Amino acid sequence: MRSSTAAGYGSEQWTSAPKLESMRLDVSAFRRASVLALATGIVLLAGCAPESTGALSSPSPSSTPTVSASGEPESATPPDAKTGDIVDEATAKAINGEYIDPMRKDLVVKLTSGEHILVKAAEPLPQVVIDSFTADVVRAAPNYATDTTDSSVKALFETKEELTRQTGRMVSSVVFGNSYNDNGTWSQGWFVGEPASNLVGEYPSKKAAMTALDEWVAVSPAMRTYFIIDTRN
Repeated sequence: MRSSTAAGYGSEQWTSAPKLESMRLDVSAFRRASVLALATGIVLLAGCAPESTGALSSPSPSSTPTVSASGEPESATPPDAKTGDIVDEATAKAINGEYIDPMRKDLVVKLTSGEHILVKAAEPLPQVVIDSFTADVVRAAPNYATDTTDSSVKALFETKEELTRQTGRMVSSVVFGNSYNDNGTWSQGWFVGEPASNLVGEYPSKKAAMTALDEWVAVSPAMRTYFIIDTRN
């Protein structure tokens, strides 16, 4: 063991053997005392611990959602239910959850009538949903075919937007309506609307407009659809 002088830390001297042996004995005694104290503490803590029941407790069902083997939340869709079926409100809320992911999870669409319609994941919207939202447009814009204001177009846009909000789908339209000409006159015809951007415009007939949109839908049938609006009848 070395010690340094206070003057310049330059000189060194060795301690005597008796003093070194005394320090070794002190360290040994300290170690034995420490081990004894530690052992005593462990015994005391063990005496305060509750008795083991032999099994770990499980989290309550309310705190941990049930998940499938893939790690995804279990579907709340009733067994054997299919697209187009009507479910009650509570089931609809459970199926929809907090987000819409049309290609990966089921969803439920609420119609104006109050009915909740099931749509299975990655499946096209059922006709009952299309018919209901088409009727919503006609009720909101009964004079679409002759209207030269923005009100009918606005009603169509808002209805399409609502269906998109509920389903995540892209919703286009085939409508019979008015078109403003460069010479200041109006003419009627068949038109395709957004979001089928590359198809938007006037068509010579209803069939031509539908054919164009059918091809657009065929690219992704589960994600694309359209309304047909003709208020002349």
